[in-house]
Amino acid sequence: MPLTADIKEQITDLITFKHIASAFTEAAAVKLASLRRAYARNDRFYQDITHIYHLVKANAQKKEMSVPKTEQAQNKLSIALTSNQRFFGIINTEIMIGFLAFSQKSATQKLVIGTTGQNYLRSINYKESYKSMTFRSDIPDRSETDGLLQLIRNYTQVNLFYPKYISIIRQEVGTVEITGQIPPSPKSKDAKLDSEFNLIFEPELGKILEFFETEVKTILLKRVFLETDLARTAARLLSMSQAEERTDHEIKAKYSELRKVVKSLTNAQLLETFSGIKKWKHGISERRTLAELKNKVLFFEHAN
Repeated sequence: MPLTADIKEQITDLITFKHIASAFTEAAAVKLASLRRAYARNDRFYQDITHIYHLVKANAQKKEMSVPKTEQAQNKLSIALTSNQRFFGIINTEIMIGFLAFSQKSATQKLVIGTTGQNYLRSINYKESYKSMTFRSDIPDRSETDGLLQLIRNYTQVNLFYPKYISIIRQEVGTVEITGQIPPSPKSKDAKLDSEFNLIFEPELGKILEFFETEVKTILLKRVFLETDLARTAARLLSMSQAEERTDHEIKAKYSELRKVVKSLTNAQLLETFSGIKKWKHGISERRTLAELKNKVLFFEHAN
């Protein structure tokens, strides 16, 4: 009986966990739908802003203009954007693997955002130097975003590794260069860009460049955070759905185990009952035989 009680308690725990996983799944599904709408609205705006940003940067570079640095400009910085919470599948681990692989190939300083990434480095006993930053929640507020922008301000190149949304069932490690560096492009694209160089900037280009280096870069960074939230929510939806399915399988297995135990106990009780009946019948037979022998002895003595 104690064994059946243990199994029933395990089944109760599994059912409770299934309800929790189901609630997380439903919440993630609702949030995912909202984020996908916001991401779709933001995508065209992001593309337009990025194009304008590159135009401003290209014109500034052509005229050898730059935003004054508060400190001496440093070289490169790589950022791993991981979460504080878990239940996002393996995306945080994949980000750290890609981040470390890139860092080994490039002479770059390292910044790890989020407790899961920092815990990963501690778990592998990572010895190289790196900076760390932790937001109060997985998505930073304006002051935290400003702090991050201030930190990366003096780097000439900043590569950010983040969760990239592909589909509900697929998330990958995304990389983006967030300092406005203009990547090499084919001649056809260079010609198109050159045709847009003859622009009149109002106010002057220097002030526009400074504006883009602050406010517009914040918009571009927020877009990364939006996609990060979208990818994490999709990963959580998938993870919780899989957990719910595994829980269903475990519940079925436990019920099967319980039936086997109950059947085994029932069989044992039946065997014990039949054994008792057999012993009882055997006892009756022995008493009857003894009685008959006793009667025969008495009859024999009386006859003599």
